[in-house]
Amino acid sequence: MASIEEAKEIIKGTPISSIVSYYHPINKKGGNFEGICPFHGDSHPSLKINDSKGIYKCFACGAAGDSIKFVQDKLGVDFVEAIKDIANNLGVSIDEQNSGKKNPKYDMALRVLQAANRLYRKVALERNPKAFQDFLKQRGLTEDAVSSFQIGYAPGGNVLLNYLGSIPEKDRKFAMDVAKEIGLIRPGKNGRSHYDFYRDRVTFPIWDHSGKVRGFSSRAVLPDQKPKYLNSGESFVFDKGNILYGFNLAKSSIREHGSVIIVEGNMDAVTLHQFGFNNSVATMGVALSSASSRLLSNMTSKIYLAMDSDAAGIKAMDRINEEFLGLDIIPKFIDFSPAKDPDEFLHKFGRLELSKRIEEAPTYIDYSINQAIPKSLPESTDQKLEALHNIFHILKPIKSKLLAQEKAIKVAKALDLKSSNDDIIAEFKNFLEKNQEKIYKKPKAKQNPPNQNQMQPPSDFENYNNAPLPKEAFFIESEPFIEEIKTIAVPKAEKVMLQTFLTHPECILHDQITEILDKTQHFEVKRIVQWLKNIYLEIDDVDYPIFVQEKMKEALPDEIKAIMASSLFEYDHAKLNQKVIDKLLFDLNKKLEENGLITERELLKNKQRQAKSDEEGLAIIKEIQAVAEKLAALKNKK
Repeated sequence: MASIEEAKEIIKGTPISSIVSYYHPINKKGGNFEGICPFHGDSHPSLKINDSKGIYKCFACGAAGDSIKFVQDKLGVDFVEAIKDIANNLGVSIDEQNSGKKNPKYDMALRVLQAANRLYRKVALERNPKAFQDFLKQRGLTEDAVSSFQIGYAPGGNVLLNYLGSIPEKDRKFAMDVAKEIGLIRPGKNGRSHYDFYRDRVTFPIWDHSGKVRGFSSRAVLPDQKPKYLNSGESFVFDKGNILYGFNLAKSSIREHGSVIIVEGNMDAVTLHQFGFNNSVATMGVALSSASSRLLSNMTSKIYLAMDSDAAGIKAMDRINEEFLGLDIIPKFIDFSPAKDPDEFLHKFGRLELSKRIEEAPTYIDYSINQAIPKSLPESTDQKLEALHNIFHILKPIKSKLLAQEKAIKVAKALDLKSSNDDIIAEFKNFLEKNQEKIYKKPKAKQNPPNQNQMQPPSDFENYNNAPLPKEAFFIESEPFIEEIKTIAVPKAEKVMLQTFLTHPECILHDQITEILDKTQHFEVKRIVQWLKNIYLEIDDVDYPIFVQEKMKEALPDEIKAIMASSLFEYDHAKLNQKVIDKLLFDLNKKLEENGLITERELLKNKQRQAKSDEEGLAIIKEIQAVAEKLAALKNKK
């Protein structure tokens, strides 16, 4: 959850046109946007929106300001309520408990992260370690790319710990505690001393949309160093689901090109920028949050999916494609074969070949259909219908639109089905009715009446809010802060999951963990599992209980601490075999999915009780029935 201050920073890093478009219709005009001004009786587009400056101005009535001011005036609400409403549209949850308070711990975390980034950059530039040089040479990175992405090097030893120990005494313990909580330093094996989490690794700072460092991704460079990638875990300052790697560097280019390339790895994004494809961003992992997809959809309708061609990458693109289809955007697919990813492709085949593939890129729907059509024509009608229904699953997100119907007919003919076009369309519509799924739809702009009393006097559009900012100090003093923990009950399935993983941490290495974490609802449970995932390969089995005990000293909910204590009691060094782990994770995943559907059903029931018309109520009943069908199908899943 974000505080008001944190939400404000996220909003500042989001293009103003994206936010305004949630509340009022606007259109692209050259490098800017324009629309009918909602603050006076406008008859032609007098409202201008400038993304690079982050402001709007009406050249008729003089209304002007940033995105928060626009929402204040449009909805007639105060500053805090405007932030809450925008955050809701961006998919950012507000922590009501601390929403009115300045959060020194959050500020300290940002300063510690910035200090760490500067230290890692300084080591890379001044010491220029051989392992760092070798990595840059091996990956073919230029000085400009390294500088743009502030790629650094965390040396062996404790450079960050030593730095934090040298700051003024009144801030030292506070800074150490925050650095420990966000995972930059870790307790030693004896439970008393500490060490830098990133050691002998190339570091990639992860920025939020406004350009503030929120965490790090790191790459091993020494022989036998494990794991290969070591990344920041989720914390109060880092929510990877709402961050697109490189977005702060790519957003102006996305606007300029009118397109965005989505990849899944840091190096893919860095290499694409190095070769001039500056409209590229990377997901954190293989997931793209709804908030990120809405952000990109408000900037452009031309989306290129360019993730790795392995099973995980294809599965991720399937999900992302469906998300954008629900936003009325049809993504395209960039094929990198015979290379496995953009990084390898560009170094082997170059910029011109990739430009050609981008120009010829098919839609992801067409790519998926081609992959799903049997290589040899099925013999029986039943087999042909089964193949056709597999294609229907691909077309399902665009429902019964003309595009889906045409593709359904085309595939039916390719499968040599003799049915008429009308029969194929009827079969497709029948399939949709039986397989309804809730797909996100882009919200319509809110049409609240303008609040004329809150209009601001005219200001110069070109110079508005464009004063130079003071240079940041390397480290800024701050007052100590103790954050209260908001107690939220842990769902039963997530209790079982957390106890299982803490008692048998070897489960954390399974590929299915990412999918399970995506379905985990409780923030603290997710955070503990992420922490476990990050430390498990870094420690010896004999030291594992010490690390869990140290973690329990943090400000965690009592329920979480009780689960951790119980897990330690049951822990022993014996490992589960792979077959048992597979069964455990399958059952956990199924239970989490069931809990999610039950929660969705209860929300729909509440929504139905509040329906304003019979038509709306009936529509919600259909959604409830669809969820019930999923629950029934899930019970039979093996």
